[in-house]
This record gives sequence, structure tokens and C-alpha cells, in this order.
Amino acid sequence: MHKSYRTLAVSAVLGFGLGLSACSDSQVAGGGPSGSEAGNAITAQLLTADAKPATSAKIKIIDSESLDGAASARIVKADRNGNITIPDMPKGSYILEATQGDEALQMSIDYDGNKQELGLAALEKTVSVSGKVSESNGTIKIRGMDHSAPVVDGNFTINSLPAGAISLVFVPSESIDTSMSYVAVEAGEQIEAKSFAEEKEALLLEDFQDSNYQHRFMLPHTYDGGWWYFTMEEDAVEAQNLTKDGLISLDKEENGNIAAHVQMVINNGGWALIGVELGKSDKKLCNDISSVESVSFRAKGAATLVFKVMHIPDRDSTEEYKENVIFESEFKPNDDWSTFTMPIAEHVQPGTSLTCATQIAWLFKYVKPADGEDTPVSELWLDDIKLIGGDRQQIWAR
Repeated sequence: MHKSYRTLAVSAVLGFGLGLSACSDSQVAGGGPSGSEAGNAITAQLLTADAKPATSAKIKIIDSESLDGAASARIVKADRNGNITIPDMPKGSYILEATQGDEALQMSIDYDGNKQELGLAALEKTVSVSGKVSESNGTIKIRGMDHSAPVVDGNFTINSLPAGAISLVFVPSESIDTSMSYVAVEAGEQIEAKSFAEEKEALLLEDFQDSNYQHRFMLPHTYDGGWWYFTMEEDAVEAQNLTKDGLISLDKEENGNIAAHVQMVINNGGWALIGVELGKSDKKLCNDISSVESVSFRAKGAATLVFKVMHIPDRDSTEEYKENVIFESEFKPNDDWSTFTMPIAEHVQPGTSLTCATQIAWLFKYVKPADGEDTPVSELWLDDIKLIGGDRQQIWAR
């Protein structure tokens, strides 16, 4: 079955403002120790905002998904030339944060265990973020960084943050439940955080309110996964409202709500699929969603669809390449918004497991027209995808 994958091409690194790639092979003069001197280490050279060596910068490197930065941080200091070397790091995804006075930077790193030269990077003025959450008391933490602030009567302020994409997590005093909000801040700004999603009983994977084609848990720290995509049998499907990049439209309703929207004509034998990567695009990796009891979403439209949870192996692996369907269930939306709940844990397909899932998807099926009538238009509005009962730390572990 031929597939035409249309995914968003990311041509710029947003939020970090450094013009650097953590995976780059390029070397910058003066960028710290290299070769045998550095060994299997992460190296960089840091400058202040006025282009002087950041001679007293303090560097913390923390797992990108950690909420316990103070306990898990690896700490080093820059030398007199602003050079830093972080040896013997295990493979993983990290946030490097450097601070000196009222200046700071953050950098996302995917470390493969080998020498990794980050080159030259400049600190910028720190940021202040304030906001309000619905619960009265608790703590705001920054995922992947060593920052926190108390929430008193629903209000909080965190100072001295580095510019860039920041994942705020609210931990109420009375429970271990968390809710999350994202902000992208520029150097020197004071900014009000967006509203926090209610996540007491379910993790909100996506509500499309940010009009972004990555789901909420992949946005802050990586540009290498969590993408929404659309694919179809091109010879048999006439898609009517894709974006110029071949993506599903993210349309605003009259009440201001934003939702995914696609419509098409599916001819005999044709099919189309909306899907989202749960984790990174690297198919050698899995996400363990065995803690998820069910997946719910809101939908409206006119179509016959099959909701799927899948593991799609790496094409280069020894594993037979096929779409291993872990769960599937047919449903039909109507003209009004309805919530559909899929009990995935109760109906896992034989020979599969929720311990290794890579995508969830919505498959459009061909609907045979009545005699003498044209093939009907298939349409779907999709919103508020939630993982019910999920363990956040387990799911997003690398």
C-alpha cells in the first residue's frame, strides 16, 4: 500500500535564540576543548551579552523531562575564557542552562554519548514569568530546569529564567497531580503565562490552541518528534482543505476554539489517515503507555473512521516492517461535538503491548455511495485528545 507522508518541515530553531544545533558537527574557533582533550564530553564557549567571555558562568545540565532539577542537575563552571567541558554524560535528552548575574541561556541537547561540540553561545537578559492557576496553593516547576516558585492564592512569579521555550508545571499541595502550560519568552521580558490545562484525571495531549503541529509534550525541548501528519492514497483521495504544506487545517470556530479539520472525497479502495507521533520521530524508540487506561477525544463531522494505537518499527531494523496495530475501534461522528472514549488497555490486540507505542491515528474508510449518487464528502473536526490515567513521567521517558 503506497503512502504519501506529509509532515511539517522545520527550517528554523524556535525559542532558544542561539543559532546553534546541539547535534552539529561544525566547530567554532575558541569553542572549548576538543578531540582527545575533551574525550566523550559536551563542550561549548559562552559569552556575555556584550560579547565578553562568561568567565564565572554557572552551568547546570538536567534531563529534559525532569521536575527535580535541584537533585538531578550536573553542575560545572566556565573557565576564564568562557569554555565549558561536561564529561562522562550518559546518553539522553538534556537542557543546558547557564547563568551569570542577570544574564542566562538555555540549550536543548540530544547527547549520543560521543564528543559533542556546541560551539559559541551568548547569554541574554533573564526573563520574569508570572501567572495564575485555578488551584489555590502549590508549586510551579520548570521542566528540565532547576527553577520553582510557590503558588499562593493561585498566583505565582518566577524570576531569572533564560529566554526561550519554557514548560511550566503546576503541582498542587494536596496531591501529586500536575497541569502544564507553555510560554515562549524573549530576553529581558516580563510575561504572563497562558492558562493551565486541567489535567487531574487525564493528560491533555493536544487541544490545538497554540496552532502548532507538535503535541503539547514535545513542544518545549525538541524539534524532533511529536508531529501531527496526514497521509492518504493519492490516486483515490481528493483532499479539499489541506494547508499548502499538505497538513490538516487548524481552524477557528466562532467561539474562538481551534480544532483540527480535514475534509475529502474517498473513492473506491481509497483511504486517508490523520496521526500524531507520541514521542520522537526516531522509530527505534518507544513510548510506554501501559499506564494509560483509555484515550478520549472530541469529534464531529461525517465519516466512518477507525481510531488506532500503533507501533511502527524502524525500516532498518530486523523487525518486520508493518504497522503493528495495538488497538483499533470504529466510530462515526455526527454534526455535533461528541466525546469518544477508547478503552485501549482493555482491548490490546494479541501479540502486541502498550509498552511500545509510537503513534495514535484516525483512519478514514471508504463509504460506498447510494445508487446514482456521488461519493459523499468525508469530514472530521478533532479536538481535546486526552490520555486518561496516564503516568506522565513513564510515558515521556526516553
